[in-house]
Amino acid sequence: MAIEWNLLDDLAAAAHSELAELEKARPAEATEGAAPREIFTELLTIALGNLYDKTPIPSTLYDRAMLKPVMAGIDDGEISKLTGKFEDWVRLEGLVRAAEGQKSYMLNRETLATLSIATPVGLLGEVMERIARCYGGNQATPELRRLARALGSYFLSRG
Repeated sequence: MAIEWNLLDDLAAAAHSELAELEKARPAEATEGAAPREIFTELLTIALGNLYDKTPIPSTLYDRAMLKPVMAGIDDGEISKLTGKFEDWVRLEGLVRAAEGQKSYMLNRETLATLSIATPVGLLGEVMERIARCYGGNQATPELRRLARALGSYFLSRG
């Protein structure tokens, strides 16, 4: 069990370090060559961070500005398909609760509990929240994108 906690600590610390360097950040590279699974885990981190920031108020999973670095180089039809499938999966897996009659979501108790795992640099959800803000401000470096994918994968192993 200690190995799993150390992995999260290492990922969170690396993300924290990259976030601290954002004043030197360059624009995110295009997503060309990224597998749909990689984009999926990146979207997961952004969406969970965005919802964590808004808890307990319902919100959209992400906004257009947050998607820009993730979807650079992908045609509009593919973007629509990826985001639609992602939204369906997150809802059907029960990671979020849909607000009645809207396309807004809230974190459910289990997801909120997983995002409340402590790391040396804050709660997992707080780290994801900071990452989502960087995506919204077009400050996602290639390394931050890699770390967002790793944190999304880590979340899936805990959720």
